[in-house]
Amino acid sequence: MDKTGGRGQGAGGKRVLALFTFLHIVWFYCADLLNGWEMLSNELSVCVLEASLAPVYSLDEAISYWRNFKSSVLLPTVEKNNLKILGYGTQPISCELKDLITQKGYYQIWVNMVEEDCKEWILQNFPGICSVQFNFEIPQEKAIEILNTFLQLLAFLWAASANDSILAGQKLPYKSQRFHAYSTLNRGRMYGRSGLPCKPYLSLCDYINRTWDLPLFEIMRDGECWYPQDLYLTGNQFIREGSAEFYNLEGQLSQQKINLNDLELAIYFCWLDFRLKFNFHQVIKLEELVNAVYTNNEQKLLDLIDYIVFEVRPLAMQANEEEISWLVLTYLIIENLESVTQYSQKWTYKDVKLATFAAQNNGLRQNLNDKTLGQIGLDLLKLIHTNSSQEYEPYLSQLHSRLNNHCSLADDAIRILDNDGIEALLDHLTIRQA
Repeated sequence: MDKTGGRGQGAGGKRVLALFTFLHIVWFYCADLLNGWEMLSNELSVCVLEASLAPVYSLDEAISYWRNFKSSVLLPTVEKNNLKILGYGTQPISCELKDLITQKGYYQIWVNMVEEDCKEWILQNFPGICSVQFNFEIPQEKAIEILNTFLQLLAFLWAASANDSILAGQKLPYKSQRFHAYSTLNRGRMYGRSGLPCKPYLSLCDYINRTWDLPLFEIMRDGECWYPQDLYLTGNQFIREGSAEFYNLEGQLSQQKINLNDLELAIYFCWLDFRLKFNFHQVIKLEELVNAVYTNNEQKLLDLIDYIVFEVRPLAMQANEEEISWLVLTYLIIENLESVTQYSQKWTYKDVKLATFAAQNNGLRQNLNDKTLGQIGLDLLKLIHTNSSQEYEPYLSQLHSRLNNHCSLADDAIRILDNDGIEALLDHLTIRQA
């Protein structure tokens, strides 16, 4: 957010470019010292910075890494450029964000897949959306159980992590702009590609086959992106036909034969609430992967996989370091999978989806299986506390208080806006040195 000229506004391209250029130099120098792999870029909008941190080996390392990056690199540089970063899930003061969409081919094609009757709304609102996402390397044989268990917790996760209920200085008619945006997006060629999955998964083969049943997003040839001429060409259709016509951003057309990387990209280009990222062995063949998936041979598929990463995506960007609470909670849910899975089977996924939508009005007071979502969250904390080391309890104390009071960050933001106004809210949301 730009602090110059009185009341702040969403930062424009030139200001962010200057910040990005400096951060690119400083951070990549720091990253080289850490021997890690990091990425710093813009998201869909130039006023949303996307920071991807290198993998670490423990929860404690992840917490320390994130704090050090903020305090040593990000925040000092932001302040020096007379900008501020908000710990918020949407742009709370600007609503005309269409002109801030990043000029990348990737996003131009993404926009083309959005249904016409909601495209203008998506273009004006989606660029302000900001989230915190976690990636965990998980046991391959437990991947579907982990994924389906988190699906059973979706209503709680969306309600408790909501932090994006204000736009253009006004309260929205729902708790989470991010949830509303992904639900709006999940239609037409984007159906099944974003937001809530249609149903739980039967197997890894089922997960992959569903991604191949979606219209292809893009393929890569010699480092260049190519896009299907047939907008409804699915991965499975590409497999059957063996080749199809694609175009690049210069408008050139080319008949392309399918290769293994095309299918790997098709698996990756989904933005559901939870995503599996497959890292396959380098020596596998396209025919081996297709055969394993089409014959539903789970063991044969597992033999082709090096490792699997589980990505958690429903969480809005948090304020006052509460993203660390969510990192700890999601980590401990995976660590206590058996007991959490058993607990979450008390309700159906159909009930979860209904409660998730209803919670956009009712928040943590929404009922699911005769308990509020706040009470379900407290039950989860109790399960984790019983089965895990208590060393992480301090990180969960603020979340425990929120669940007790059925009060999310979205509720806090509305209260501050109503009582003290937008400037007080912006001050509250500003990410500062700890």
